[in-house]
This record gives sequence, structure tokens and C-alpha cells, in this order.
Amino acid sequence: MLRKLTVGISFLLTCFVCLHIYYGVQIRQLILKTLISNDSENVELPIFKVKPLVIWAIDFHATPAYDLMMFLKPMGVTFIYRNYDKERTRCATKDNCNRSDTLKAVVPANLINLNYEDIPRFYQAYKDDPVMKSVDAFVCYHLVSLCELYEPFNKSLIIIATLRYEYGRFGKERWTTWNRNLIKYASQPWNVVGANNLYDAEYIKYFTGIQPQHLPNWGNYTNQTYNASRSGFLIPHCPSEKFRKLFLKNFTQICKNVKCSVKLMYVRQKYPHYKYSDVAAHQGMVYVPYQVSVMSFFEQYRMNIPIFAPTRELLAQWEIEHNVMYRKRFSFSYGHESNRSDIESHLSQRQVPDPNSFSEEAIRYWGKFCDYYQYPHITYYDSIENLIRVLQSISTEQLRNISAQMKLFNIEENKRLRKIWKNILLKTADHSINHPH
Repeated sequence: MLRKLTVGISFLLTCFVCLHIYYGVQIRQLILKTLISNDSENVELPIFKVKPLVIWAIDFHATPAYDLMMFLKPMGVTFIYRNYDKERTRCATKDNCNRSDTLKAVVPANLINLNYEDIPRFYQAYKDDPVMKSVDAFVCYHLVSLCELYEPFNKSLIIIATLRYEYGRFGKERWTTWNRNLIKYASQPWNVVGANNLYDAEYIKYFTGIQPQHLPNWGNYTNQTYNASRSGFLIPHCPSEKFRKLFLKNFTQICKNVKCSVKLMYVRQKYPHYKYSDVAAHQGMVYVPYQVSVMSFFEQYRMNIPIFAPTRELLAQWEIEHNVMYRKRFSFSYGHESNRSDIESHLSQRQVPDPNSFSEEAIRYWGKFCDYYQYPHITYYDSIENLIRVLQSISTEQLRNISAQMKLFNIEENKRLRKIWKNILLKTADHSINHPH
């Protein structure tokens, strides 16, 4: 009898241990999810509950400032936002471009190549404006040199480059003047100088000696997530039509030779006016880069879409042989074909190759700062043949696992960015005479 009782108790204990292990894992996972959720909510709680912090933003791209507006809204921040993007496809996805809107004293189209005589005119027109008086800070994204217009207001300047910071200040004299002003702004503790990508942060440092903050865009306004409900991979926007066609031609030929069944399509051909849900429905994005950082990269990464990008070596080879990254230099915009920048580097950067040089040394050095090499869970290909093998062999389960890992990274990245922005906003509020709180 005693032996049977002992065996029975042992059996029950074994069952209890097994149940504890199984459900213990479930409980721990539930607790972890709850902690992550609660931590995210705590970070997002409004900082300014009584009086919002007000930011003024004029942008010439439909996305960066709009993204920041959406990101900071839960933290008690209000935007006075005007956008003059001329790219209709970007405006269509967000419906936030004010082409007919006007400004006092200045013509929006003239703000890119700002006439310095417009600065006092703009100040006189707005210094007593009740809306302007409510403003606590100015944000300058695309383009950052526009912040020169706001200097007389003595409000915080939040300067975040999304592309080369000299845009609108071409030529040695104007660029040098802009450098002096930017260095002055960076020295004032109530201002912020940063970039939404590491390349532009290092680029600003190269010419000014300033160490900008790396402040990536969040890009989660799409309200979509990866679902892989449609077959095929997409190539994001690539304005270098000649190289894109060459890439697809070679891909198609090699795919045919090895009898692969991979579908690879240019997004603008598949969807001339695509929705974010269209992009999230495909198996993944295959990058053929033309620029060091693009907003669509942030959008797709935050949607947890598996991304395939060329290795640094392959991208350097493409740039040397085909000039695929031609848009990273502004010489393409104003016909100034030169193998060097219009101004010298900062004294502290003399050992670094000129970022605007076409030399192999410069291309290989600066390539490492591109967005495609800063984020985890990106799959790299070192040739078209290698890309075909990867896309042909990767399973739906593997793609979903990659997406799940991206999602976990994005959860932590969201918390990290909100903490950074909380500090920026508190510093901004401390400088403002409006005392947002």
C-alpha cells in the first residue's frame, strides 16, 4: 500500500513538474510581452499634458517631418506643418502636400536656394504673428539649411539631415557661410544637429567637425505589417533606369539558365500607384540602391518586410563601374562634375577621403555608412547568381522568422528612440518662453 502511494505521489510530482515547465514558459512569455507592452506605453505617455510643445516645420519631402509629427504626437507635441514636395507619388501615399499654401514674405519655391535678404523679411512678417508666438521649436529635415531662416526667432532649432546638408547652399562661398552658421547652432545647447542616417552624420562631421546625433526616422505610419500573401519579390524605387534594366535583364537570363522559379518585379511596374498593403503582401524587398538612405527603407523595415541588399563589396563595384549611387552627390543636380568637394574638410578629418570623390578609396570608405549596413536581420547577396540561389532556396517559414526578428528589433528601437526624443523635447521646452508642460 505504501509503495503504491509512493509511486502515485511520484507520478503526480512528475506531472506537476512537466506542467510547471510547460506553463511556466507560457507564463514567462506572457510576462515578457506584458513588460514590453507596459514599457512601450510608459515611454509614449504624454510629456506635455497641460500645454503641448509646438513645432513648426516646412519640408520639401512628403515623409521625414510627417513621420516625426506622427511619432511625437502621443508625447504631447503639436506640429504646424507645411509640405511643398513636388513628387506626386510621395504626396499621394500621405496626402499631406500643401502646394497651394502660401507663406508671408517669402515664396516657398525660393526657400531652397534661400536669398539671405529674405531672412529679416520673414522675421518681420512673423515676429508678432500669434501662431508663430506659440511655436517652441523649428524642425528642418529636407532641407536642413532652411533653419537659417528661423535663426532670428531665438527658438530651438532641430536640424536633422536626410541628405547632404549643403543642399541649397551650393558653391564654396555659400557652403562656407552655412558651415559657420551650423557650427554656431550646434554650440548652443538648446539646438540639435543630427541626421536620420549614419552617412549624413559622418558627412556633416567631415566638413564641420560637429558630431551629429544619429536620429533614424521611425516610419511606422504605414499601419501595415508583413504578411507574405502574394508571391514574388519587389525591387523598391530605383530612378537609375539604365542600371535597373541591366540588373533585371541579367537576373532574368541567369534565372532562366538555372531554371529557377523566382519572381522579381520592379515595384513601380507592378504597382504604378502602390499602397503600403501591396508592398507588405510580397515575399520581400530586393534593394538595388541609388542613394545612401531613403525613407522607403525605414517604411519597409518597420513593416518587418524581409530585405535583401548587396554586400558592401558588390555595391562598391556597381558604383565604380556603373555609378549607381550617383544621387549621393549633388553634382548630378547642377552639372558640376568634379572629383572633389567645393570646400575642404574640417582639420580633424584630413585623414578621411573626400566623400564626393569618385576614387575607389572614397567609395569603399563611405559605403560602410549606408543604411543597408546599419540594421540587423538584412540578408546580403554578393552577386546576381548568389541572389537567385538565396531567393530560390529561402522558405516561407524562414522569411517569417526574419520578419519576427525584425519586429523584435523594432520594438526595442521604438523605446530607444522615444527616450532620445524625450530628452530632446525636455531640453527644447526648457528653452522656450512658452513653458510647455
